[in-house]
Amino acid sequence: MTDNRSNLATVRPYRRDVMKILGAGAAVGAFGGVAAADEHDTYPTEDGPDVTNGDDDSTTGTVFTVRTLIRESTNPQRPADFIYQPTGLRIEPGDVIRFVFETPDHNVTSYHPAFGMQRRVPPGVQPFSSPIMGWDPRSLPDDIDMPPAEHGNGGDGNGENDDGNGENDGGEGDGPRPSSWLYAFETPGVYDLECAPHEGFGMVMRVVVGEETETAFETSDPGELPPPRAGPVGLAREVLTDPNLEPEAIVEHGRVEWEDLESYQEPGTDDEDEADDEDEADGDDEADGNGE
Repeated sequence: MTDNRSNLATVRPYRRDVMKILGAGAAVGAFGGVAAADEHDTYPTEDGPDVTNGDDDSTTGTVFTVRTLIRESTNPQRPADFIYQPTGLRIEPGDVIRFVFETPDHNVTSYHPAFGMQRRVPPGVQPFSSPIMGWDPRSLPDDIDMPPAEHGNGGDGNGENDDGNGENDGGEGDGPRPSSWLYAFETPGVYDLECAPHEGFGMVMRVVVGEETETAFETSDPGELPPPRAGPVGLAREVLTDPNLEPEAIVEHGRVEWEDLESYQEPGTDDEDEADDEDEADGDDEADGNGE
């Protein structure tokens, strides 16, 4: 088989990229339309040029990057912040999202009746799910006993030291690298996705493909969602009803970071606000007592 990996660093139609990945022997998802990426290849990102095929606009598509991250908890209801970054993303039909597993033990699953859940993808879209993924085994020493603590390129393993465009995976020989998984979004509409192991902690995201924002499942009230297991569980209900993740908001802004959500709070914010309120109350009491 011809090794196509040396050519994948160039900008080409996304379909050609995906087919070359498949030709290199990567696994295909059970429901089609997906592939595990070869981590020794380089792919364009949202900050790079469009992936085009000459003057043929019908094959135009862009590859966007979404990372799986674990950060310090900003909510007492969860032990850590398990997030997709970005958490909301607007793309065009035919674009590809490359999910980069910066922290292991996550996956990407569509809300679909085939998985026992309310449909939260456009009608006609088949269910899809990635494997639970982690470090690319080809980037690890054969005799390794414990998981690597950080990327070989100097990153801290949580995406904080990269430049925001998906280029922190490291080059050939740079040490441990996260695995990747690609999915091509062909049908316009709203897609809600979850990490099956961490949905209850709020690890979900929303993708809007094209301009279609009307859905049968969207609601701003978590109480109106179907009960678990059919509807989102745990903190996923709060995240997916966040006003910043409304489809119209995603279309308007193009990209919604985890930090943009109302459910995100800086550590200590509530305590500081309460302390400020108490100080103001004490000040008012003193003023009342000394104002004669």
